[in-house]
Amino acid sequence: MLLPNPFRRPPQSTDSDAPQVRLEREGRNEIRRITAAVEKVPWTVSLLQILWTAGPVTLLGAWGGYLLGYGKAPTLENYIFFISFTVITGAAGIIANLLHHLTGGRRLERTSNRIERVIKTLPELLLATRNLIVESLEGDARRREAAAMLLRKQDLSPEGVELAALELLDDRESARLIGQIDVYRRVGLHARVSDLVEIYRDEIEPRFTELYDLAPAAITLLRERFEGHAPDPRYGVPRDEHFIERVMAAIENDNDLLMTLQDVEEMVILAFELISGRKIPVLSFEYRGRWKLARAFDGLEEARARHRIAQATGLSRLKALNTYLVEHSVTPLAESVAGQRADALLTHSVAAIDELSERIQSLAHAIHTGRSDDRQTLRHQAEVLTNAIKLYKSVSSAYNEVGRSHAHRLRMAQRWDTVSAELSDNSTRLRLGPGRRGLRIRESAIALDDEAKAVVCKQLGRYLEKANIGTLRERLRQAERDTQLSVGVESAKRVAVEIFLALEPHVHLSRPAVQRAINSTNAADFGQLEPNLSVAAKAAMGSAMVREIETDLSRTAESLALALVKHYRVALEPEAMAFLQRQYGARESTLQMLTNVNLERGETPNVSYLSMAPPAVGTPHRHWYRALVRARRHLEK
Repeated sequence: MLLPNPFRRPPQSTDSDAPQVRLEREGRNEIRRITAAVEKVPWTVSLLQILWTAGPVTLLGAWGGYLLGYGKAPTLENYIFFISFTVITGAAGIIANLLHHLTGGRRLERTSNRIERVIKTLPELLLATRNLIVESLEGDARRREAAAMLLRKQDLSPEGVELAALELLDDRESARLIGQIDVYRRVGLHARVSDLVEIYRDEIEPRFTELYDLAPAAITLLRERFEGHAPDPRYGVPRDEHFIERVMAAIENDNDLLMTLQDVEEMVILAFELISGRKIPVLSFEYRGRWKLARAFDGLEEARARHRIAQATGLSRLKALNTYLVEHSVTPLAESVAGQRADALLTHSVAAIDELSERIQSLAHAIHTGRSDDRQTLRHQAEVLTNAIKLYKSVSSAYNEVGRSHAHRLRMAQRWDTVSAELSDNSTRLRLGPGRRGLRIRESAIALDDEAKAVVCKQLGRYLEKANIGTLRERLRQAERDTQLSVGVESAKRVAVEIFLALEPHVHLSRPAVQRAINSTNAADFGQLEPNLSVAAKAAMGSAMVREIETDLSRTAESLALALVKHYRVALEPEAMAFLQRQYGARESTLQMLTNVNLERGETPNVSYLSMAPPAVGTPHRHWYRALVRARRHLEK
């Protein structure tokens, strides 16, 4: 476990209260440090500086200056003049400083309150968003999503594991068995875990296989629990790819439908990570040397980034469309296409819209024959179809851009091949060791310093106050100590937008390299955060969870090596391979495979640069529009 659990402490137990007290102390210190980044100098220090400068320093300077200028000590009248001048100017300075700090004290208090408000509200907003995600689903899909959220909790009790297994498998005996395995895991009896797994694997594994297509994420987590493994906070939680791009698209197009509730969840997690001190490493290439090579290098890097963003945009639009259809019950299974390729997403979405348009046609016919009770249902279904067509148009536009960016990328790749072939020398190899020229790997980090944390918290705090988020709470009847944040779908999505706007000036989320770095890392596991914790405990636990997660740059380094060989046609020499293994943990087998790529300078690489052909989206189908026209005709009567 990451920290001693402060939640299950018996009342009046001093020893068990110690972890909670330590959390409170560490959290308060964290908040004070962030606040001090804005209000740096205590007013008492400034007051002493003014008293010292206006008193002894001024008198000593006046006496020395008079002696040097006139060759004698000042007279009594001169002393009276200097003393009076010093007292008056010093008093004026002290009064001005006191007035400043009297008003500044209130500003300091407001800053501290906003920081506390943000640190307290973000975890609760995260829980509220997860609740909205479950609430948007129906039937078995709701049960599966809720079970997956339970299984992601690193400290979930054996009873919780059994409940999640029951929700997924609908089999009490299998659920009870998995709960028993978790009990043995907690006390380290792995031999007994192996016994149970060996005995019951043939019985439970077919059920896992049967349900995997419906809920791959949840079944993967449950299978790990069955095998005696719990989520490890050191590895974090995989992020939902391209969530930043979808939030940006929602901002640029002023259309919240382009953003999903999962994107809101990811933005809240990212904000709380950065405020808690997370540092996300970034690896990239840079070239310094011959200007023609540098220009060709920059052109290819820009083209690659543009093409990646275009592909991510198309996939994001498809995911937003599919999620919208699921949330409005057009398609019943939320996880039926989770993790699928773009063509599967498109097929599923088109089939769902076809079914919706046929349903609208049937409702319109029913109203035409006199069933006026279906008018409200038809109005709602027509609105859903209208929004679905708008989202489909955005998908079509996005994949048109994929084709254009692909053509541009090919032109830039050919230009790089031509220039690098003409100017091939040591400058076009990956350079290690001292020096600044040549092709090198540049390391940087995405992080907020204390001053940036304070500025972000002040901006988010002002919005939370204005939107009245985090002040209206409803007591849960079944748990008096727990509180539930009152927030709707639109409010949650607006918070995600505000988080993006607050973070952008400091970490530049709009940059492709930053998005790529964030997507390549796992998020910190904030599963232990609960709404009834104090703000200090949340701050301390957030900081501890961020420190716990391990940084893994192996995949990023392997991706850079692949780009080096495949796109820039630069040889991966043994020295460079050893460096990538030693410095970033890249796998030797992967690097060795890359060395087998043919890099003969006289040959033109036969590479399409597309991992898959983009789906043929096309324009919205005509019968969708016909269904809308017919629905509106009957609704206007």
